[in-house]
Amino acid sequence: MKKLNKVILFLLVSILLVFPSCTTTKTMDGEPMEKASVVYSEVNASIVAADKYGNLETDLSTTTLMDAGYEYGDMVNISVGDDVYSAPIVSTYSDVDVGNFLIRIKEDKVYFAINYGNCLKKTGAVEGTKITISMKEKGSYLLEYKTRHLTKSEERADYKSDEVFANFRTIKTGDLDAGVVYRSCNPALGDARAPYAQELAEKAGVKTIVNLADNEESLKENFDTITWYKDMYNNNHVILLDMDVDYSSQDFGEKLAKGFIFISKNKGPYLIHCNEGKDRAGFASVIIEALMNSTLEEIKSDYMMSYANYYGVEEGSMQYDYIADTPYNMLKTIAGDVEVVDENLPLIATNYLKQIGLTDEDIMSLKNNLK
Repeated sequence: MKKLNKVILFLLVSILLVFPSCTTTKTMDGEPMEKASVVYSEVNASIVAADKYGNLETDLSTTTLMDAGYEYGDMVNISVGDDVYSAPIVSTYSDVDVGNFLIRIKEDKVYFAINYGNCLKKTGAVEGTKITISMKEKGSYLLEYKTRHLTKSEERADYKSDEVFANFRTIKTGDLDAGVVYRSCNPALGDARAPYAQELAEKAGVKTIVNLADNEESLKENFDTITWYKDMYNNNHVILLDMDVDYSSQDFGEKLAKGFIFISKNKGPYLIHCNEGKDRAGFASVIIEALMNSTLEEIKSDYMMSYANYYGVEEGSMQYDYIADTPYNMLKTIAGDVEVVDENLPLIATNYLKQIGLTDEDIMSLKNNLK
C-alpha cells in the first residue's frame, strides 16, 4: 500500500512539473487569474457595395462580428484573395491616420475602408468579392482608439481659467520668449470658446494671425460675432490656409510654408491657430520650437498642455505617455537620416522648411522675428 501511495505521489508531482500552465497566477490586485489562450474564429463576408470614395460595404452585421468576440480596438487581418491587410476595428475614418486601413462599424453594418484613400482601388475588391476577417492582436489598438475619442466640455464653468478653456498660451521654449508667439483654439469659429480666444488674443496685442483652418467662406460665416478678428482680417493681418490634418502631405507643407513666410514678413506678436489649437497648430508649433533650439522635453510639455487643458490628461498616466510620443514621431517623420536628438532639432526644422519651400533668407527672417 505504501508503495502504491509513493507511485501516486510521484505521478502527481510529474504532472505538475509537466503542465505548469495549469496553475493560476495572481493579478496586480492579488486576485487569482487563469492563464488561458483564447482562439477567435475567422469571420467570412462579401463586398456588397462601394461608395464613390471607394469605401467597401460588406454583408457582415455588427452583431455577427461582435458575437464572434471582436471589439473596438482589436487589430485584425483582412484577407482579400491572396493579399492580407491589417486594420483596427473602429467607429469612424479619423480613428486611424490618413492612408491607413480600417474596419468601420456603423450601426449594424461593417465597412472595409481607408481614411482619405480608395479601398476599392487599393485592394481590387468589388461587389461579390469574398473577404475573411481574423484576429491579429486582441485590444492592441484600444488605447489609440480611446485617445481619439477623448471628450471635452463646452462649458466655461468646467475649466479653471479663460486660458485653459480657449487652449490659449504663449510658447516659451528654447530661444522663444514669452509674448512673441501664441497658440489657441479658433477665435473665429463661432463656438463657445471663440469669444474667449478672441479677447485673449486682443489683450495680448497680437498683430499677425496664421489661421490654419479656415478659408474665406468659412471665416465670413461668423463675421458678425468676431469684430476684432474681422478688423484684423480686413487690414491684412490674417492669412487663411485652409489646411487638412495630414502633415506628411505635399499640400499641407506648401500651405504651412505660406504661413511661416507670412510670419517672416510681418510683425509680432503672432497667433497660430487651427480649430482646437491642438493638431495642425501642434505641428506648426513643433517646427517653430525645434527651429528655435527647444529641447524634446520642452516641445513635449507644450504639446501635451492642449490635452491637459481640454481633457484633463495627467502626466504619468498611460494615456499621457502614449500621446506624448507624438511630437517626437512628427520630427522623426520629417528628419530623414538625421537623428532626432536635442542638438539636431534646429537642423531638422531648417531642412524641413527648405523642403516645403522657404529660402535661406525666409528662414533667417523667420528666426529674427521669433526672437
